[in-house]
Amino acid sequence: MDIIQEKYAVYVKTDSDNIILEINSSAFLQDTQGWTKIDEGCGDKYYHAQNYYLDKPVYTSDGIPRYKFVDGRPHERSSDEIEADIPETSPHQPTIYELAEQLTQTQIALTQVYEMMLENGIDIRHRDIRW
Repeated sequence: MDIIQEKYAVYVKTDSDNIILEINSSAFLQDTQGWTKIDEGCGDKYYHAQNYYLDKPVYTSDGIPRYKFVDGRPHERSSDEIEADIPETSPHQPTIYELAEQLTQTQIALTQVYEMMLENGIDIRHRDIRW
């Protein structure tokens, strides 16, 4: 008895600069319009394309595409190429230490406001405050 293996095609989707935005198998694509076929065959390599054609995830931790499509194959972009794509306006993600410092400063400021209120005869401990 012969085992019939299904043939799958591997596709990449690129932007206008040939930066790879996605890689997938025909097993998971309903429509391949806008995709470029780069290989085909039978087996896991073609079914789970990303795991076999790329050594790392498609995107960096900053959300920047890691690969480009050159001479019919995916190639990892240089760190300079990736760095150039990081927007200058990318928001700074505060570290846990920066967040703790902000919280401490807020607590200090609230304590100072509370003390000023007490000095001026305003005691909010027993008031029904509605916003």
